Amino acid sequence: MNTSATSSLALEVERLQLALQAAQVGTWDYNLETKQAEWSVICKQLFGLPAESDVSAAALLEQVHPDDRERVRLANARSLSPESDGEHNLIFRTHIAADDYRWVQAKGRTLRNQQGQLSRFSGIVFDITELKQMQEALRQNTNELEHRVAERTQDLYEANQQLKKSNEHLAEFAYIASHDLQEPLRKIQSFSNLLLERHDVAVNDNDYLQRIHTAASRMATLLHDLLAYSRLSTRSEGTQPLQLTDLFEAVLQDQELLIEETGAVIDLHPLPAVMGRPAQLTQLFNNLVNNALKFRREGVVPQLTVQAIQLTADELPERVKPSRLADSYYRIDLSDNGIGFDEKYVDRIFQVFQRLHGRSAFPGTGIGLAICEKVAINHGGGITAQSQAGVGTTFSLYLPV
Repeated sequence: MNTSATSSLALEVERLQLALQAAQVGTWDYNLETKQAEWSVICKQLFGLPAESDVSAAALLEQVHPDDRERVRLANARSLSPESDGEHNLIFRTHIAADDYRWVQAKGRTLRNQQGQLSRFSGIVFDITELKQMQEALRQNTNELEHRVAERTQDLYEANQQLKKSNEHLAEFAYIASHDLQEPLRKIQSFSNLLLERHDVAVNDNDYLQRIHTAASRMATLLHDLLAYSRLSTRSEGTQPLQLTDLFEAVLQDQELLIEETGAVIDLHPLPAVMGRPAQLTQLFNNLVNNALKFRREGVVPQLTVQAIQLTADELPERVKPSRLADSYYRIDLSDNGIGFDEKYVDRIFQVFQRLHGRSAFPGTGIGLAICEKVAINHGGGITAQSQAGVGTTFSLYLPV
């Protein structure tokens, strides 16, 4: 029975030795009572010593990198002290050949005898050079990436600041220029009115004066709209809770005369409450309602339906790019039965001074929808349109919830 157990134990030891050799793991065993130490062949090789050599602990320590040697000595001393907790885990470099050092990890433990005194110090040591090299490469790549990100972030910040200043200067210029131009325009309008009302002029001259007066009026309207557009960038009206249903009803009251004149039918559904700038959103809805009534089909009673739904960010159409990311958005649709337009022009209609129809057929400056888009952006949202010529148009305003 004892012979069988001994054979089984020897077999297990042999298997363990084979596994350690295959994994290139070295072992050591130090008997504190007899002061005898054993180091495996692989252990010696990891310290750059000949396999057949008879080495000591001091010789092994000499093979440790000078920068790591004192740390290893102190760690060994702690493991062999009476206060040792029994655990030993250390990473250091060993000298393999001239200018060739390898990273190794030593893991072991101390054992105590029945009297509680330290009796053995055993463990394993294995090469982790490739792991260290990969960690160093990863660290360098991470540092380089962080450096590039920091540079890119700074570049974007500076570009954003420059763009912000440029926009502010441009808006200020537009505001000042249009404001200063209004005074001479008022004089042109006043003088042309006086000439038309108080003086007898030839028919052709009267026509010229009328053209001057009409052009001046159109220019005044254009400057008014340009001022309104520039104010969206230069004036920062604070946000507040808004009931959009109440705000839209106020817009309809402002448009009451035009609604009565056209016989328009307005179907207003309940709208959500949002945080917004009342003056800007009032201007946006005024422009959209005015568009629906202005671009009506001849002989057809204008109809406008206003309603809202809530969408998740994933449900937004591809062409809608809100200026602020949110989990969900309100979509407010204003659908009319007007003349409509070809959808290939949908991006063009939101540009300043862009018109799809002649001024003689439909008056306007081409700034109204640009103002709508600017207001939508100021509120963290966006605006787009769907249309079919001769059928009608739906403007969709997106606002973050």
